Amino acid sequence: MKLRTKIALAMAGFMLFLLITSFGVAWLVSRQQIVDARYDVLRQALNLLEEDERNRQAVLSLHEDSVVLERQPNGDWGIIGGQAEEGLRFPVNFGEPALVDDWFVIATSNGLGYAFQDAAVSETLQTLATIFLVIFLIAVAMTFVGSLWIVRQGLIPLRRLETTMERITESGTLETIDVGTSQDEVSTLATGFNQMIGRVEGSMEQQRRFVADVSHELKTPLTVIEGYAKLLRRWGQSDPAVRDEAIDHILTESRQMREDLIEPMLELSRFSSLEDIETEPIELTDLAEQLTERFERSHGVHVPIEATGTWHGHRDSLQRLVVIFIDNSLKYAVDTHVTMTPNRIEVRDHGTTLTDEARARLFDRFYRLDEARDRSGSGLGLAIAKEVADLNGWTVGSYPNAPDGSVFFVTK
Repeated sequence: MKLRTKIALAMAGFMLFLLITSFGVAWLVSRQQIVDARYDVLRQALNLLEEDERNRQAVLSLHEDSVVLERQPNGDWGIIGGQAEEGLRFPVNFGEPALVDDWFVIATSNGLGYAFQDAAVSETLQTLATIFLVIFLIAVAMTFVGSLWIVRQGLIPLRRLETTMERITESGTLETIDVGTSQDEVSTLATGFNQMIGRVEGSMEQQRRFVADVSHELKTPLTVIEGYAKLLRRWGQSDPAVRDEAIDHILTESRQMREDLIEPMLELSRFSSLEDIETEPIELTDLAEQLTERFERSHGVHVPIEATGTWHGHRDSLQRLVVIFIDNSLKYAVDTHVTMTPNRIEVRDHGTTLTDEARARLFDRFYRLDEARDRSGSGLGLAIAKEVADLNGWTVGSYPNAPDGSVFFVTK
């Protein structure tokens, strides 16, 4: 069953409940009012008969089809005033008016009774019930048809979404749908679908670019290794110098491929798969001492770092991010200087002046400046920094450092 049919049936069922409740109450109230008007006549007759039995003829004037009855020993009621069929039998509840078939009857405690026949009451109630039933059926039918039409119009974006998804499934080509100008929940769903398609297209494009970049980055070292392997097979057995040179170059290219490409890619994948991030207070002065010692040992360079306060976050993430910024600065600039505060860390340097377009792409995977394409890096370092920052809910960026160079920063 389609969604619009379910909604229409639900609305029709709700209308059915409302109509049954309202018509039932209206019918009961109408019947009570009609019957109570006749009961008033019975009470008047009861008062007259209880005051004086000689009022038997007077009560006959209260209704044109009325009779005065007297209880017989066999339980029947004998007519002693007015005209009616003999052998009338009524349930007796002295002093209380009652409706038996079309007869309105009341009995006194002294054995007298008063009754009149009024067929118009049942006819009126039957007509009223028929009118209610007709209105009820028409209202339910109109509610179902109207709900079906309204829901059909409201679900147009959803049908477009369904059709689009079927085409995507059949063709494998991503496409969006026309939302229109409506602002309902279905249009919001369609808008969300379009946004999802946009993100999927972006991810697919990024994946294609990633595969192309990886292929490009692997092509050069593999070509070099293959060339020296052929050289080693041809001349290496007879010429020790050629053999040693080929082995050295093969080892160098292998190590560079591992350190500059494979390990950064694995690190990027590892950070992307992390789910639980444990935060802790990080004393920035201690971190600064560790980083200073690390770069003196690994690069033989003293990096000035000013640090104050405590940073609350994931220690390994923060340390890796700052290391990437400093290492990138040491490779491509001079005068590296680091400032650490509890909410912001900056790495300043002097060097290449970047265009706005180049600066906007610094954190893309495998992006390297043209002048930096000396195979000294894979272009993954800043991408890893961006991934680490996103994982921790931090913000990374870069802006020019006057008069030249760059400032890389991370903020909470």
